[in-house]
Amino acid sequence: MIADKQSKKQVQELLKKATRSLAAARRHMEDGDYDFASSRAYYATFYAMETILLTKSLVFSKHSAVISAFNEQFLRTGIFPKAFSKLITRLFRERQIGDYEIGISIRQDEAKEAILSAEKIVNAIEGYLRKHALGE
Repeated sequence: MIADKQSKKQVQELLKKATRSLAAARRHMEDGDYDFASSRAYYATFYAMETILLTKSLVFSKHSAVISAFNEQFLRTGIFPKAFSKLITRLFRERQIGDYEIGISIRQDEAKEAILSAEKIVNAIEGYLRKHALGE
């Protein structure tokens, strides 16, 4: 459980950012903007990973470091399913395509799968945080 009120507030705000990113991903999907839908799905997952790492006072400046630390702290330890690693890798790869590639686009089915993956991961992290870290 997070004892410090400031840290608890930071965790709650970052978790809200993850939730807002998921909502944005859904809106982009509805608008047919699959590149941005996929990117926002990745960022929802990224913010959720940052949130749970913050509960262990772990902060990183690189995406790869956040992913690596999440794998080490929460997947290898069995807190979350190891299958999340493949989902996160795919989300990260598609975010790279959606944000930076020219002439290559994320398809509708890929964006839909990205959102479903992000929802699964974000919901799992949020549930864990509510049960373990953010409890009163």
